[in-house]
Amino acid sequence: MIQAGSRLFDFSLQNQYGESITSTGLSEGRVLVVFYPWAFSRVCGSELEALNENYEYFADRGVRIVAISVDHKFTLRSYAESLGIKFELLADFWPHGEVAKQMGAFDEQQGVATRVSLLLEDGVVRNVFRSGMSEARKIEDYQLAVDGL
Repeated sequence: MIQAGSRLFDFSLQNQYGESITSTGLSEGRVLVVFYPWAFSRVCGSELEALNENYEYFADRGVRIVAISVDHKFTLRSYAESLGIKFELLADFWPHGEVAKQMGAFDEQQGVATRVSLLLEDGVVRNVFRSGMSEARKIEDYQLAVDGL
């Protein structure tokens, strides 16, 4: 399980447009990596909408947001378009949930990513945020952590 002080391991996932996003590309600057279970679900939608509504806050502080689920890239594109998402959604579709598993953010029973977020600075995990499957993470917690960098 990844924790504060860990470095990001090597991986490559496609975003909602089919572009390859690598861990190397996420290892520069500040990045908020948000694992979530399902596109088009109530809690996930509210979380991603809150991030989208606060997108400028993060952008103004040099924080790139990427969100990862086990959904297919075509599903993620439709999801991003339906919500007007301004950040990248990455597909941990195949091998199914492999990146989430390596991060310790995978529920084997349900076959989905769990609610784990990582705040990275130059590829090093500075903060880890977790919540239950039916509980949204709080934007205020992210903001406090970003302001503390």
